[in-house]
Amino acid sequence: MSRTFKALSMQPKVHFPAQFPGAVSNAFSSRQARQGHAWLGPWFLPLAALYAAALWLRHKAYDWGFLHSERGALPTLVVGNLELGGTGKTPHAMDLAKRLESRLGTGTVAILSRGHGRSSNRFQWVDEGCTWQHVGDEPWMMARALRPMPVAVGANRLEALRAMAQTRPELKAVVLDDGMQHRALVPDRLVCLQSRPNASWASALPAGPWRDLPSRASQADLTVATQRNVQGTHAHSHTSAHPPTCIHPASGDGSLEHPVLLVTGTAQPQRVVESAVHLQIELAACAHYPDHHPFLDQDIEAWNAYGLAHGVRDLVTTAKDAARLDPWLPQLAAWRIWILPLEVHWDNEDTVDAFLNSWVRTLPS
Repeated sequence: MSRTFKALSMQPKVHFPAQFPGAVSNAFSSRQARQGHAWLGPWFLPLAALYAAALWLRHKAYDWGFLHSERGALPTLVVGNLELGGTGKTPHAMDLAKRLESRLGTGTVAILSRGHGRSSNRFQWVDEGCTWQHVGDEPWMMARALRPMPVAVGANRLEALRAMAQTRPELKAVVLDDGMQHRALVPDRLVCLQSRPNASWASALPAGPWRDLPSRASQADLTVATQRNVQGTHAHSHTSAHPPTCIHPASGDGSLEHPVLLVTGTAQPQRVVESAVHLQIELAACAHYPDHHPFLDQDIEAWNAYGLAHGVRDLVTTAKDAARLDPWLPQLAAWRIWILPLEVHWDNEDTVDAFLNSWVRTLPS
C-alpha cells in the first residue's frame, strides 16, 4: 500500500488499512458507494416480505386508531428518512432549525434528538456539564455548533416535548432530528430525506436498506433528494465540506500539513473521503470505524504509533467524530486535530423558504 492517497481523481479507490485494531478494513470506489451496500439480496426476500408486512400492519394500526398517536406539547418539525443512515438528517435538522430561528427569534427554537448510543433513555437538556456518553455524539455536536440554541434528548418524544414546554416556555417550535418512525407523535410538519430512488417492499430489510415502507414518503410535507440520482421530490440538497478547522490545540496555529490521518466513524465514510479529496487533502491513511463507535485506548495508541512511525502529526475528522474524541484530547497531545465543517446547500431555496414561511404563519405569536 502506498504511503499516501493522492487527490488526483474525484473517484478515488480508497483502502481503509487494517493496521488500526478495531477499524473496518474495506476498499470501494465512489461509484460503488453511490450504489450503496449490496445488502443481503434476493435470498432474503421472504424475510423482507415479512418485515414489510409487519411495517404495513403497524402503520395501519396507527392510521386506524388502534394505536394511539397525538401532537406534541410544542409545534414540531420532524426531519426523517426511510433508509438506514447516511441521508444527512443531522445537518439538515441543524440547517432548518437555524432558518426557523431567524424567523421566530433567538431562543424560540430547539432541537430534540433521541440521542443514539448514550447511556440513558431519559429526557435531558444538553448543557455544559454533559459528555457525549450522557447525550449521544450528534446532540453533543449540535449543542456546541448551534450554541445558544437549546438541544435536548429523549427516547419518548411526547414526554420530552412536554418537559421542554414546561422548562422552556419561550419555545415556539421544535425540530426533531429523526422521528419519522416514532408514530406516537403526530408531527406538525414532516420532512423526508431520500438518498436512493424509490423502491418496492423487496428492498426492505434485510434484503435492502429500507427500514420503512417507501410509500410513506408521500405522507411528508416536504421531500428532499440528497443525491442527484433521486427524482420526483419537492427539493434537492447536497452537503459539502469546508476547509478544515483546527480544534486542538486551541490556538490552531499554522496550516494543515500533508499527508494526514483521516479518522471516521460514520455511516457513509466514502463521502468523508470524497470531501477530503475535493479539498485537495492528501491522505496518509484512513482509520474507519462503525457508526457512533466509542473510541478506545487501543484506537488512540494505534494512531499515536502510526503518527510517530510515519511522521504524520495532523488528524482530520468530522464534527460528529470530534464529539467522541473530546475525552481523549490529553492522550492526543502530539496531534493537531482538524474537523471538516459540513454545510447543507439547497438547489431550491425558494421552495424551502416557502415551506417554512407557510408553517411559521400558523404558529402562535
